[in-house]
Amino acid sequence: MRSLRCFLLFLFLFQGAFAATGKIWSRTEMVEMAGYGEQKLSSVIITGSLLCDTSSPHLPSIAIPGATVAIKCHTGYKRRSKWIKAVTDDLGEFEIDLPSQLHAIPDMENTCVVKPVHVPKLYRCNHRSTNAHKRIKLVSSNNGFRVYTSGKIKLQDHSSRS
Repeated sequence: MRSLRCFLLFLFLFQGAFAATGKIWSRTEMVEMAGYGEQKLSSVIITGSLLCDTSSPHLPSIAIPGATVAIKCHTGYKRRSKWIKAVTDDLGEFEIDLPSQLHAIPDMENTCVVKPVHVPKLYRCNHRSTNAHKRIKLVSSNNGFRVYTSGKIKLQDHSSRS
């Protein structure tokens, strides 16, 4: 909202100054002059998968579709971002596109954690266990596009407890 007000002020103030030259500025030119762009300058994507570990050497881990996972990052002294959430797909995989205000966090691998926040009742896995928090790892960085992964987050199956 603040950036919109700044843009409108910029438009108002400079409209009269440029009117004397007889040039009418297009919306695109005004946006560029004001320093606002319609194209994203960077993207940060977090990927991973959520599995229910059966703890059996004979049974593979089971993907958990429809679960909610979230990422939170430390953004300064005693400050954290809000939880940014995503829902796992049919293969238990998720993708979170971080908001641009979090792109400049230094040392993202040590300041951000991913955790499951909701698991469908059909899957009897404990998502409140302490090992459910996972750090992220940078896997790709190219032309302002970074991809991090939490890897496989394995939750303990309730039925496998003794």
